[in-house]
Order: sequence, then structure tokens, then C-alpha cells
Amino acid sequence: MIPDALAKQLRQVAYNRVGAFFSNTERGPGRCAVCTAPTLVELCSQCAAQRASYGTGLADLVVPLAYVRGWMSPRHQSEHHVWRYKHPVQPSPGCLDDLRLMMLAGTLLHGDCIARAVGLWWDVVTFVPSATRPGTGHPVVELARQVGGTSTRRILLDIGPGIHDEARGPRPDRFVVPPEYVPVIRGQHVLAVDDTWVSGGKAQSAALALKVAGAARVTIVCIGRWLSYRWDEHRALIESLTDPYDAMRCPVTGGACLR
Repeated sequence: MIPDALAKQLRQVAYNRVGAFFSNTERGPGRCAVCTAPTLVELCSQCAAQRASYGTGLADLVVPLAYVRGWMSPRHQSEHHVWRYKHPVQPSPGCLDDLRLMMLAGTLLHGDCIARAVGLWWDVVTFVPSATRPGTGHPVVELARQVGGTSTRRILLDIGPGIHDEARGPRPDRFVVPPEYVPVIRGQHVLAVDDTWVSGGKAQSAALALKVAGAARVTIVCIGRWLSYRWDEHRALIESLTDPYDAMRCPVTGGACLR
């Protein structure tokens, strides 16, 4: 647990930087227990299908920090941020700095809640690789570098033979744990960082690879849960989002953290 003064400072800085256009994810009735999407049942259709196919091979916990309001016209600033931070030609350093701040605050302020939900603190950090910019060439690695806490081990996932499958669902062969990292993750809790959760196919593919290689627990932390303004159920949620992003609101429980 970090000192209260630092927690308050992170909260204020995040509010000043991204509070005007990001909104916290929500937990509880009406929200998918995995990805926080709107749903009338426990799991949204995508997460339910993935669980039916892969069960405990999937991530033990998924933690989207905020909602991204996608496909609005004009483009919403939350979508602009998660798009421009990684633009291949003209990336925005300002957008990257804001997302790095969100990842730092999210993992520092709520690391205890993640550990409580999963049963142990994470020992290893990695990120979900990009097919077009694998390795450390993608700026998502900068988000992973901001993960707070006591973790000292960081690993890279390799691209697997299933990476070019255009289906949105998870694939166990989309990513591969390199042999030199297998002993590092065996029996450990691995935290995998991503920028945006849309269907969860890529992130859950990373979880499958980590579990196959021996990880005991996997948590996925991503900046944004993508909402599509083109879908009626998502549009209703988007239009209900009025509160500014509050880094102190727990993305694991949806309420206040036990401090």
C-alpha cells in the first residue's frame, strides 16, 4: 500500500490530465464480470463463449481501467488517446504520457486489490505483443514499464503461428513463451499489460500461452474497455457516462479500495 499523500497526488494529477474524457469502468449488475461490458447476464456473449471454450486457461482476472468511447462522431478524446499514442507515423508523446500515468496509478493504487482478488501478488510483468510491431517496438511496452509494485521480473512473449488468424477469439498458438522464460513464470502470478480490450481475443491468447507455459495465475490490466457507439447496448452506457475518471475508484471491485 502506498502512502496516502502519494495516492492523493496521483489521483489529482490523473484527474487533471485525463479526468475530462475518460470514465471509470463499472462492476456489478448489468456489467460483464470479466470485461465490464454492458450485459443482462453474468458474462457478455464474447466472454461467455471464451470461457466455454477455454475455461481456466483464460486470465484469472481482467482489469480495464477506463471506458473508451469508440466510433463516435466526432471522435471522442478517449478513442483519440488510445489511437494516437501508438500511431505508426505520428505518435503523440502527450497521449503516451497520459496512458503511462493511468497505468502507473492503476497498478500502484490498486495492486493490493488485484492481489486480493487473485490470491497473491504478481511476480512477473509482460505485455500483449503486436503482430505488426513485435518485441519492444510497440509503445505498449512503455505502458508495461509503468507497472507499479514490487515486481522485478519482466518477460517478452513471442509471436506464434496463429497470430495471423483474423478471428477475434483467443488462440493458444497466437503467442509463445520463449523457453528461457518458462522457468521464470512457472508457478507464478503474471500481470500482462494491454492498451485496449475490444473482444479480448489477443489478451486472452496471451493468457492461454502463459498458462500453458506454467503460470499459476494471470491478470490482464488494460487502459481501456472499448465501447462501440454503433451498438445499442454500448451506446446507452456511453451516454450514461458523466463522472470524470477517478484513479482512486477501484477497477477490481468498482468501489472504494480498502486502504
